[in-house]
Amino acid sequence: KCDRERVSEVCLAEFLIYGPQREEGKERKCLLRKTDDGKIVKWDVETNDSLCTLEEAFQKVELSLGFNIELKFDDNVVYRQRHLVHVLQLILQVFFLTNGGTEIYNDTRRNSLEQAINVCLEGGFQGIVSEIKGVFKNPGAVPKIKDSNLSLLTYGTL
Repeated sequence: KCDRERVSEVCLAEFLIYGPQREEGKERKCLLRKTDDGKIVKWDVETNDSLCTLEEAFQKVELSLGFNIELKFDDNVVYRQRHLVHVLQLILQVFFLTNGGTEIYNDTRRNSLEQAINVCLEGGFQGIVSEIKGVFKNPGAVPKIKDSNLSLLTYGTL
């Protein structure tokens, strides 16, 4: 049976029960995800491993390897600037994720490349990760990002 819980609502012990387990026969819960159209489906991947804490990842990942950490914030919450900056500055290289205005969020800082530039400059972040459609929608932001000494990474089907 798969229960519907948000990862932000479970304690560490409950979180580690999801997905494959390290110990044979140990209780496990299904991992679920929400699709773009809002459906809840079973998380299915070719190869799965047990979940780990961030501390374990830092201790066990080979030193010659690098990896990305993506912090997910609740789309329905507008975080205080001080809290947002404090959380994000705990990470070495922080990139602000935005859809560049292709979707509208309650937190207006996520609704345009200009707002993303402001967040990065105020927080001392490394740069912006944007949906490519947002960059094509506002190409004039690219020189502003460059002039601000920020990196720009993109993603998307284009």
